[in-house]
Amino acid sequence: MATSNSNNARISVRGLWKLFGPNPRKVLKEPWVKDASRKEVQERTGHVVAIKDASFEITEGEIFVVMGLSGSGKSTLVRCLI
Repeated sequence: MATSNSNNARISVRGLWKLFGPNPRKVLKEPWVKDASRKEVQERTGHVVAIKDASFEITEGEIFVVMGLSGSGKSTLVRCLI
């Protein structure tokens, strides 16, 4: 993915994570989580990884499209931006 000049970015996201479960903040503090698969995180913690380390920039006037299969986290990503 091409990245834009961050000086022109209207929205800049770096390292966005979203976990569903009883204590996501505690899970994200675990050092092994960042390198683990979604399946491993769920098996070890009971938490579901909805967004894993997403980064992007959107500049003024740019059309930005979020595409993916059903259940891939598109709506969750957009809700994190609001």
